[in-house]
Amino acid sequence: MKRVCSFVNVGGLRGMTVSNGQPSGTWRVVWTVFLLFTGCSRNATEPELAIAEVQTWRIPAADHFLPAPRGLASDAADNVLVLDDAGRVLVYDSTGRLRRKWSMPDNSIGNPEGICRLQDGRIAVADTHYHRVVIFREDGAVDEMFGSEGNGPGQFVFPVAIAQAEDGSLYVGEYGDHQRIQKFTVGGEYILEFGQHGTGPGEFQRPSGLDLYGSSVFVVDAFNDRIQVFSLDGKYERTVQLPEGSAPLEYPYDLRVLPGGQIYVIENKAARLTLLSADGTVLGRFGSPGRDLSQFYQPWDLTVLTDGRILVADTGNHRLVELKP
Repeated sequence: MKRVCSFVNVGGLRGMTVSNGQPSGTWRVVWTVFLLFTGCSRNATEPELAIAEVQTWRIPAADHFLPAPRGLASDAADNVLVLDDAGRVLVYDSTGRLRRKWSMPDNSIGNPEGICRLQDGRIAVADTHYHRVVIFREDGAVDEMFGSEGNGPGQFVFPVAIAQAEDGSLYVGEYGDHQRIQKFTVGGEYILEFGQHGTGPGEFQRPSGLDLYGSSVFVVDAFNDRIQVFSLDGKYERTVQLPEGSAPLEYPYDLRVLPGGQIYVIENKAARLTLLSADGTVLGRFGSPGRDLSQFYQPWDLTVLTDGRILVADTGNHRLVELKP
């Protein structure tokens, strides 16, 4: 069932209308005050991220249970790629219709987290617990794999994030023994690495998400509650600083950089979506811990479609949430 939640003004108060998305026999509930208290966890002085509509996308059942989404990405055609905790790759179109799905080569010891569409149409997955990168053809057949368990160049311990640069090179973040980002050719040949375990500039405690923008690599440093920025060859450039008085990031787990340099970041602990300017100013926040349509529970990932819609892997609630600004 597809549920839709759109914001309305009722009696001068901000509320929301909920529909089951069916052409007839729909039900509606209007909350006139509830959202004022639970719609967003933030400082009173910080702006609320204006969301016009909230929808949920269905995750198909697997072996009589409802899986939860973990990894999330989209491509230029707004196809949406999802990794779930049943060890599957799910491919949706831009309307939320499931087009195809397939299983990872193995998931008996754990499920992957990072996924991206490559420029040649293939799909790359950071196969976290198998310490490798798996590249699929569009039909779900395995095309190639690279990497093995270890700390050497081209090896991994729990790779968790993957992204492709304009020149075709791949960046893979891992949170195991080395806490680093490695750069590869699209064929899996090692180029360089940067980062180590720690709290100082250029160091990581779980680099769980990354995105490429211009000549920079943006990395979410989850346990250090920050976003760091590096050059394409791994030189530390800066840490995105939120202004004094803003609520700090709370276990940020992934991010997307928009064409104008603004940054969407999903915060796992705070259970909210935050929009930052390029210099770190908080432009808006949405969400709080909970089960309601305006809330998240342990969200892991996000992606942004070309029309501005944001999709959130609301992992603890076993759903994909679509936010329409």
